[in-house]
Amino acid sequence: MSSAAAVFARAQALCAADGGRLWGVSLCGPLMLADPHTGAAITNTPVPGARRVGAYYRLTLARNEPIANAPFEYEGVRFAQVTWPPVHSAAHEAVNLMHESFHRIQPQLGFVVRGAANADSMIAGDPALDTEEGRIWLRGEIHALRAALIASGAARTRALANALRMRAYRHAILPGTVAPEHELDIMEGLAESTGIDVGLPPSRRIAYTLHDMSVVEHARSYARTFFFAIGPAYSELLDAADPHWRRTVTMKTSIAALAARAYGISVTVPSARRAQHILARYGGTVIEAEEAARAAHQAARRATLHAELVSGRTLRMPLQRFKISFNPSTLTPLGRYGSVYHRVRLSAPWGRITVTHGDALIDATFTMLTVAAPASVAGRTLHGRGWVLKLAPGTTVRPDPRKPGSYVIADHSGPKP
Repeated sequence: MSSAAAVFARAQALCAADGGRLWGVSLCGPLMLADPHTGAAITNTPVPGARRVGAYYRLTLARNEPIANAPFEYEGVRFAQVTWPPVHSAAHEAVNLMHESFHRIQPQLGFVVRGAANADSMIAGDPALDTEEGRIWLRGEIHALRAALIASGAARTRALANALRMRAYRHAILPGTVAPEHELDIMEGLAESTGIDVGLPPSRRIAYTLHDMSVVEHARSYARTFFFAIGPAYSELLDAADPHWRRTVTMKTSIAALAARAYGISVTVPSARRAQHILARYGGTVIEAEEAARAAHQAARRATLHAELVSGRTLRMPLQRFKISFNPSTLTPLGRYGSVYHRVRLSAPWGRITVTHGDALIDATFTMLTVAAPASVAGRTLHGRGWVLKLAPGTTVRPDPRKPGSYVIADHSGPKP
């Protein structure tokens, strides 16, 4: 309990020191530390079923409850949930605590994603950012933003202007990236920048932002990790120009456009030739060579996944009233078929599947999850390569009428697939 108590005390000290400075709303509130392996949890707020131990409350979450670094609704209380035990540095822990605390207050600030399609987009991210072109121009933007963060004066403004031009060019050639990027910039980029600004002293914020940018650039997938680089970078640049900029942000605000205005930059879409010239200033030759090699490797990987999850023998699971937690840096887009998740926990009325080092395809509309058919469908626990599926009472496994040799699961609580 002492280690957990220290985390609670640290979170309280950080949010109390902020005192609503960033957003006009306190970040202090219900916090839950939860072990994803056992379901054991500790909170600073009483909830039904919890046992008081000193100043805190212990409980065990049901097996179908998602445990992740994320906002979490439990017994009518909105928690900032953080996985336990901590596995990173003290700086990462502080940033993560405040990142998740911001997620808890987002609805109060009006940052809410509405509509099923937008909610699905929030989970899946932007698959176009994992195409060769998408990655090249995002990396160019990251490199220019890195140069802006470590510069000052006119040099900072020039580098920021080049980042904005490469961003504008990417959006022009990949227009489908604009909407999902915008939502994640607001919902996740602001969360990470809040974590950095509240969790760390001013002298350490740019260094941590640069670290975030490096982690993102080396991630396997950019589809739902890009905002860890983009959000904090633009936020730190905005902080230097206007410390009160956050009070003007709404769901419609473009953080990049705010930065352009703050630095007096007029952004137009560059020609392809001009964009290539800008990219070359920021390591474009190396970026393009690396991304060409990656694209060739990914094409072979996608062919293997297609054979496994599309044309091969499969087990399909309908997604209705599901809860999900996953590692966004390990996604593999599979074109019109959706994205493959290699580490994911998902529960639905039919049971719970845990993928630790395997392949699970979720279609683009988030209506179906597919894995390779297991060797046996007998029993209540099914095993496949890198995944385990525990079936809920009443769930049945049936032959898939759409594909001989494949299966589909159904339960008695909803429509059959």
